[in-house]
Amino acid sequence: MLESKGILLFDYDGTLVDGSIGIHEISKKTVEALQTARQNGYLTILASGRSISMVEPVQYLFDGFITTNGAYACIRGTEYENRIIEVDTLRRFNEFLKGKDDVIYADYEMQDFSYCSRVGSAIYERIMEYFGLDRSKFGQWEDQYENGYNKMTVMYENPEVYAELESIFGEELEMINHPTEDYAEIMPKGCTKGSALEAILEKSGYPREKVYAFGDSENDYTMLKAAGHATIMGKHSKIVEEAADFVTLKVEEEGIVYALKHWGIIK
Repeated sequence: MLESKGILLFDYDGTLVDGSIGIHEISKKTVEALQTARQNGYLTILASGRSISMVEPVQYLFDGFITTNGAYACIRGTEYENRIIEVDTLRRFNEFLKGKDDVIYADYEMQDFSYCSRVGSAIYERIMEYFGLDRSKFGQWEDQYENGYNKMTVMYENPEVYAELESIFGEELEMINHPTEDYAEIMPKGCTKGSALEAILEKSGYPREKVYAFGDSENDYTMLKAAGHATIMGKHSKIVEEAADFVTLKVEEEGIVYALKHWGIIK
């Protein structure tokens, strides 16, 4: 069993940081709160749509990771999930992209590195800036099919192109669309943050009632539903309201600090 007072699952974008308002780093107060929670006997888990390489500067704050929206999960060196997209699917996906360079862009994401369909393009620069990503962790896609990818991200200029993509691949891949931000996340079918949490609970025997989840958007919903205690940020997608036990403050208002105090995890 994972010995601890509880497991704390934190989404990243929109929960610990907020790129939409230029907050790309976890605040000092939140860092201190996470460290105090660990000192108080809790395990801190980063539960993100990002891969591990995309959060390298903050890895030291966490005992484990649920990344690429649940396709990968590990805690204290034990791997609980590692699902990859099939090579045949990747090849057909790339056939779909051909001739659409002006309206759609793709990332192919492993845990330690990612490849991009068009490094240096305007849409590439937009996603790097929006999420505050380290460009050294990204390379140009040149048919590196055999590496094993947990997730893809597509940025699109034309919603109709994404709708077409979804109609072709929606039955075989898990897709989370973020239409207000013109991007979508694509994983092996059935992969969600909630499915990864269920895998951890099943394989470890850890009690659900000692799990606390913190999130804000569509890709957090399954995790919030699966946790024993669910907190959503002050700024959040409407869909997560139904899963919430507590609504905290916004990122810029130190919402995580406020929530950890609410649950008695820190003073």
